[in-house]
Amino acid sequence: MMQKNDDIQLLLRLVAEGHRPSFTVLYDRYWKKIYATSLHYLKSPEWAQDLVQDIFLKVWVKRSVLPEIDNFESFLFIVARNELVSAIRKKVAAAPLQEQQESTTAAAATDLPDNALSLKQTEQLIADAVAQLPPQQKLVFMLTRHAGLTHEAIARQLGLNTRTVNNHASRALLHIREYLREQGYPS
Repeated sequence: MMQKNDDIQLLLRLVAEGHRPSFTVLYDRYWKKIYATSLHYLKSPEWAQDLVQDIFLKVWVKRSVLPEIDNFESFLFIVARNELVSAIRKKVAAAPLQEQQESTTAAAATDLPDNALSLKQTEQLIADAVAQLPPQQKLVFMLTRHAGLTHEAIARQLGLNTRTVNNHASRALLHIREYLREQGYPS
């Protein structure tokens, strides 16, 4: 057991020094376990892969503290747990707006003349609200809602921190909801 611990400590020291091949060894050693856990909770292979990439990205960014960690596997699973909780919270928070959009679309399909006009008015109100967003929030909103990208994918594409993307998306949704409320749209 001591040999294995010495091996991982050496690996962590090398990664902390920026040695990419050692990071690859670390990644290869733990990727399957983290992916399996993520897939179990997220039920989406793509989402689980994105999350695993984010987890290992965090490990790389915080590599300077790795030699101080006594139990790397526990540390890694705590990081994974925190990322999973965060990802699931985001999905739950986004669900009400998506459900509202789906129910509006379904209602428009059943009562075509009246609801089609209402749907067009709602879409126009949302477009007006989006037009008022600051450029970065507008871009993040468009990439999530129209391009269907995950926050993690947007972060990589724009070179931003995932948390920054999450903040932009949350602020954009709050602004849109507030704008709709101000226009008399029922919440």
